[in-house]
Amino acid sequence: MVGVNEPHDIDPHAPDAHEAGHHDEPEGYRGDAEVTVVPSEGGAVSPVTVKVEFAGNFEPISGRYLWHGRVRSLGEKLAGTPVDIGTELTVTTPEGTATARVIAIDLWGSHMVEGISAPPFAWI
Repeated sequence: MVGVNEPHDIDPHAPDAHEAGHHDEPEGYRGDAEVTVVPSEGGAVSPVTVKVEFAGNFEPISGRYLWHGRVRSLGEKLAGTPVDIGTELTVTTPEGTATARVIAIDLWGSHMVEGISAPPFAWI
């Protein structure tokens, strides 16, 4: 019996994932961003520069592009300013500006966000 992983079972002429149009990098943005907390009582906190990771996808049922991600070190940079679940943030990357809402805070203190507006990165 021939095993599934035998070398002769692999078509040497088949395109690999890169040639077939698949990408290792998800659609989104990873890098520095300027983040401003929008307090619920109005006004704004001065922006800070932090590392972010955002990704998104088109949802065919709703017909919308949804994006989400992680904002690192925000609590450290804004010591004394509460950034709780439900807080709105303005996020600016080299590719654009968007509004996001904090939906969770992970064990390492990073703020998980979901997009409210169009994303702050290029998308198709």
